[in-house]
Amino acid sequence: MMPRRMLALLLACGVPAAGLAQAPAPGLGFDTLVARALFREARELTARDAGALWGRRLGGPILFVEPRSRALLADSADREGRLQAVGAFYSGVLPASENAANSSLRWAGRSWAMLLWPPPADSLARGVLLAHELWHRVQDSLGLAARDPPNPHLAGRDGRLWLRLEGRALARALTAPGPARVRALRDALLFRRVRRREFPAADSSERQLELNEGLAEYTGIALAAPDTALRRSLVAARLEVLDSAAHYERSFAYQTGPAYGFFLDALAPGWRATLGPGDDLAFRLQAALGAPAAARTATAVARAGSYGYAAVRGAETRRATEQRTRLAALRRRFLGGPALELPLAEMKLGFDPGKVEALDSVGTIYGSLRLTDRWGVLQTDASGGLITADWRRLVVPAPSEGTTGRRLAGPGWVLELAAGWRLVRGPRAGDWAVTDR
Repeated sequence: MMPRRMLALLLACGVPAAGLAQAPAPGLGFDTLVARALFREARELTARDAGALWGRRLGGPILFVEPRSRALLADSADREGRLQAVGAFYSGVLPASENAANSSLRWAGRSWAMLLWPPPADSLARGVLLAHELWHRVQDSLGLAARDPPNPHLAGRDGRLWLRLEGRALARALTAPGPARVRALRDALLFRRVRRREFPAADSSERQLELNEGLAEYTGIALAAPDTALRRSLVAARLEVLDSAAHYERSFAYQTGPAYGFFLDALAPGWRATLGPGDDLAFRLQAALGAPAAARTATAVARAGSYGYAAVRGAETRRATEQRTRLAALRRRFLGGPALELPLAEMKLGFDPGKVEALDSVGTIYGSLRLTDRWGVLQTDASGGLITADWRRLVVPAPSEGTTGRRLAGPGWVLELAAGWRLVRGPRAGDWAVTDR
């Protein structure tokens, strides 16, 4: 009998009731009726765009991956014979060296859009996700190579303050008429300039993340919601997140990127055709609006009054006080006691963007992390692992159980060592490292 949860998914995806009696294909672990409908949905989504948005068609091969079993289901063959034909589909197993995630993937001779199974039941959210990952699949060919820098300045009070105010100004501009809309957009740009003046390196790291995840999410919304009113509502929903998110360091671009894309479509049609890796979406919008006012903090504070500056600053001040206690605990966890250090040389990283947290200048903690490298696979729970600022080391607390064998464990993590690798003593008492010598 079909599991109740699969029945619910079928109904949510709009699969005809007559199809409910059909069972999944043997050995696949996927309901092929649902999969067939989703592959068709992706084709229709990209066919409707027909390459208009980015000057090239976004359609391409898709992999669904079931995260527990790592089973794969594809709509087309690979080029290395790693997938086996099963009826109208191709199936296989994702190798341990790759992370199961909503992502793009270069594997088995092809570039794929990869989505976790089951995808969202809501058709609009599913469409956004499909188009988001299909854009990632082709972004290199658009001259917009993926860059995922963390933004540690968005962990502190002032970085968060001016980002939240920027989001509120963008949200006001979505519904404000005429001159009021322009004023709100100018305010958003002013708040961004003040933030970047306070944090001089922010222009580069923010720009790179917006040109990666921001444009991907913008594309997802543009293709899944071609109606302007619906697109506006999706952008508004994302901007609301900026007032409640726990961490912005690696996630803010999912909110700001669609907003700037939305306004650029209205004020600078054709902007995508000339977009390059050195561009900044906010600067593009500034050019469309005309010369900016000077980024004086006093002016920004005065303008921010109507966006709740006092309340937001008060909330962020209280958060900063609480955060000092949390950061002290994180330093004790990752730096204060015995640790396992793993070198990073050929890293592949899977993580939750909403669980990325800066640890001062030391590095960044990635929660719910799965990382592969030459030495094997390390997976953590929400407590995460620390990647140093130079991207050369991964640090977790020292093993709490044995230190021999292929499968090792410590507080919040499990390590599967590759053949030929083992643990050795580190430089401090109780520290450990890995070696293949």
